[in-house]
Amino acid sequence: MNTKPRILAHRGGLLNAPENTIAAFELAFSNGAAGVECDIRKTRDGQFIAFHDRTAKRLTGHNWPIAATAYGQLKHLNVLGKAPIAHLDDILNLLILNPTRTCYFEQVLENPQDAAKLALEIKKAGVQRRAYILAFANKTEYLRAAKNAVPDIGAAVIPFLPSDILKTALASGAGAVCAGWSPGWTGTRELFKLGAKVFGLKEQIRTARAAGIEVSAGVANDYYDVRWLRSEGVSGIWTDDVPMAARVIYGG
Repeated sequence: MNTKPRILAHRGGLLNAPENTIAAFELAFSNGAAGVECDIRKTRDGQFIAFHDRTAKRLTGHNWPIAATAYGQLKHLNVLGKAPIAHLDDILNLLILNPTRTCYFEQVLENPQDAAKLALEIKKAGVQRRAYILAFANKTEYLRAAKNAVPDIGAAVIPFLPSDILKTALASGAGAVCAGWSPGWTGTRELFKLGAKVFGLKEQIRTARAAGIEVSAGVANDYYDVRWLRSEGVSGIWTDDVPMAARVIYGG
């Protein structure tokens, strides 16, 4: 069995390029990422775009709520002044051009019906078997809505703690678990590592794998965390720094 985990680029690898942009996703793939993650929001006129925050303020300087702004306005903004906001169609086209890559669409949507619509749009592009709808464990109704609309699309769940990974996956109907911490939230990394020790993360991963559940984890942005997650047996490592992770996992 190949023991080298896949590299997965959180928001496309936000330490390497403007987050959630096509430029970031393209760079992540060229640097060795097997998959990328993006945050999906819906604009006032019903368009799906990749954007993490509720408003455009932090990344563009314009304090416009995404849900209250038309795509016709948002498409003229550049993330960090460097790259345009990615439309769902742009991401789907990129996946078509990269037939071995995957994408995790973390929904930041207002209702489960929007998750179903998102899944249907992904299916139209024919890439649903390389796509995951991603949601936190308290929003599994979004995953169920997506799977009901498109049964062969992937579903991935984010647990709050690594206490019972298999139970979390089965309860949400997900075939993948994306565990870990947020670099922007103080203390979450330490809490996750404590939970991994207390609840036996390595054995949980073995049990989940035997049940056909894929477990990835992160967000690992240094040598030590990448090495640690690899030693725990995850199938994929989430990172904001793809070249760093590639050096640790593949050498060079």
